[in-house]
Amino acid sequence: MLTGQAAIAQVVAFAGTLVLAHLLLPRAFGIVAFGATVVVIGNFFADGGLGAALIRRASDPTTAELRALLGLQLAFGGVVALGIAAVGIQAGTAGAVTALMALSLPLLALRAPHAIVLERGLRYGAVASIELVESLSYYAWAVAAVGVGWGVWGLASAAVARALVGSVLMTLASPLGVVWPRLSLATLRPMLGFGVGFQAVGLAALARNQGVNLVVAAGGGAQVLGYWSLANRLLQVPFWLFQALWRVSYPTMARLRALGEDTTLTVERLAAVTALVAGAALAPLAASAHDLVPGIFGAPWAAAASPLPWACAGLAISGPISVAAAGYLYSESDVGTPLRATIANGLVWVGLTAALIGPVGVAAAGVAWMAASWTEAVIFSRALRRRARVGITRVILVPVLAVYASFAVVYVLPFEMASPLASGIAEGTTAVGLYAILNLMFNRPATIETIQRIRSIVRPRTAAP
Repeated sequence: MLTGQAAIAQVVAFAGTLVLAHLLLPRAFGIVAFGATVVVIGNFFADGGLGAALIRRASDPTTAELRALLGLQLAFGGVVALGIAAVGIQAGTAGAVTALMALSLPLLALRAPHAIVLERGLRYGAVASIELVESLSYYAWAVAAVGVGWGVWGLASAAVARALVGSVLMTLASPLGVVWPRLSLATLRPMLGFGVGFQAVGLAALARNQGVNLVVAAGGGAQVLGYWSLANRLLQVPFWLFQALWRVSYPTMARLRALGEDTTLTVERLAAVTALVAGAALAPLAASAHDLVPGIFGAPWAAAASPLPWACAGLAISGPISVAAAGYLYSESDVGTPLRATIANGLVWVGLTAALIGPVGVAAAGVAWMAASWTEAVIFSRALRRRARVGITRVILVPVLAVYASFAVVYVLPFEMASPLASGIAEGTTAVGLYAILNLMFNRPATIETIQRIRSIVRPRTAAP
């Protein structure tokens, strides 16, 4: 549901951006993008990771804990918003627009206790619907406000409208009703250790992503950064699946653990299903990138294809392992392993990109991503073997090798079509076919089980009367 919601939200975002691009100048988009970055960082620190600690616990959070969490996040959100406003009003239009967008921080804090209850209950149907309505409300408000002449202020105010709509809907969807804030650090103190560690993982990932962008820009210039930005955007397509599974795996593992289930079996099943489904997206992307990218975006963008096969080779291994391992380890109160894995991933990715960007160009970011993914996978695999006695590599071995084999076969076959786009489509289709055949030949039980699981999600069985 979350993956589908993300896909629909991308369509809505594309349509909304298309309309707004005809109503606003590029400078307005740049100003709002800067403001959005500041707000995201502010909300990151205001959260504190304490919600994650409440999701992990076997017992339901008490009303006092939820009130204390809301009080703390409202206080942090208010202080951050006031700080941004104090600086922003002295920094011209860009600062004032950022100050307006910062008003969304206290509104975002209001949903904290309700989001925890919904995620603990695994009520992701409600969560996905709310997030989709948020996206629709953002672009509806932005287009209407800009259309009546508000300009950049209309686009900035849409962030506040989105936060308000989402928080109201989250409150209505949860069984808590209205929660009143109360400041009580003593109530939250037992959760601080896990919360800080959980938040540190996100901070490390944020620093890694920005570090790669800075290294590419410094070593290759604006044009190479443009190639990498497009490649990174294309890689978000398979990332929709990983992001949705990363999000649900931790609450799911925590609930199963609280019920006394053997979560090691869930780790194996989750890794197997993720590897099979992700491979079906990664194999055609890796095989067709060198023709599909120039075919869709034009010949000047051909270089943006070079990082994609390398990155896909890394994600085919690290994606399924991290999805299964991170949720399990968090449910076992282990935030140290995910933090070490993220830091190691970042050091390898940034360092290797810096070393290779000069000799090989934008492909360096893809090669470095592959090496960083393998490094992360080794750390997670060792932790699972030590804590859960699970050999995760054997579970994903066939899908990974099928991704590599299908790419290699398509790469050496001649696909000379009338246009690069036609060649790319033929290559991607062939890669998907080869991937399916190899899994049916060497991984048949898991493949059939995965297909049945997907069919049950897409077309649920009707209960007998």
